[in-house]
Amino acid sequence: MKTGIIIAMVALALAVVAVPDALGKSGPDLDIRLAGSNFITSSGDDGRPTPLGQVSTSMQSGISKGSGSAIFTAQTIVEAAGPDDRCSPLLGADLSTTTVLTYKDGSILSLVTGPGSFYCTDGSVFLVDFAGTVAGGEGRFEGASGTWVGTAESQPTARVTAEVSVDLD
Repeated sequence: MKTGIIIAMVALALAVVAVPDALGKSGPDLDIRLAGSNFITSSGDDGRPTPLGQVSTSMQSGISKGSGSAIFTAQTIVEAAGPDDRCSPLLGADLSTTTVLTYKDGSILSLVTGPGSFYCTDGSVFLVDFAGTVAGGEGRFEGASGTWVGTAESQPTARVTAEVSVDLD
C-alpha cells in the first residue's frame, strides 16, 4: 500500500513540474500550408479576364496541410502594379484578401488582410506578403480574434501556394 502511495505522489509531483511547460505557448496557434488554384474573376468590357498587373479581383481555393487540414477559399483584390520600393526591381502594389478556412468538423475561421499587405510581380509570377486580423469564426472558432501573417506565390499556370501563421487571442 505504501509503495502505491509513494508512486502516486511521485507521479503527481512530476505532473506538477511538467504541466507548466506543456501549457507554455511558443510559436503560432495555427501553422498552415495552402495549395490550390488562382483565377482572375474580374473582366473587361469584352468579357476577357483583367490583364495581369492591372486592378483585378481573383478567387483562390484549395486545401491546407497542418492545423486540421481545412479547405480554403479566398477573394483577393490587387491594385495596379507599378514601381514599388518593397519589390525593386519587380513591380508591385497593395492588395486585400479575405480568406475562409473550413474544417472537417464544420468549424470556420475567417482571416482578412490589413494595411501593408502587398504583392510583387515580374508580370507573370506573383509573390505576396500579407498580414491581418482574424475576423471571427464558427464552431470551435466561435468569437475568434487574433492576428496572422503569411506569404504566397501564384504561378501563371493558376497554381497558388501559401504559408500562413495565425496567433489566436
